Amino acid sequence: MEKENFLSKNLKACQQSQGMSLMEFAEELGVPKSTLRAILKDGNTTLDTAIRIAVSMGMGLDRLVHDKQFSDKQFILNHLERAGAWFTSLPEDTRGKIAELVAEIWKLMDR
Repeated sequence: MEKENFLSKNLKACQQSQGMSLMEFAEELGVPKSTLRAILKDGNTTLDTAIRIAVSMGMGLDRLVHDKQFSDKQFILNHLERAGAWFTSLPEDTRGKIAELVAEIWKLMDR
């Protein structure tokens, strides 16, 4: 069975989660803007370019191209990072109370 190509969808999810423009994202990936635009449009590129993008993102090529849940994972990670930043900005006593409540919720869910 042939694997589906999710390269375009996964790259779009990364770009959106990082809040980057097309130009900024292309620079971060080390590819020309026109190349990135073409990949985002149809999900196809050369193997060399796909490998270069995966390496610049710090992930395996198979995950970048074939992980159909990648965009959902990016969405969750983005929100966890925001929640973490919010949590650490709270006063210490408030963080302690929230941590206790979360621990209690986990206990209730584990039943």
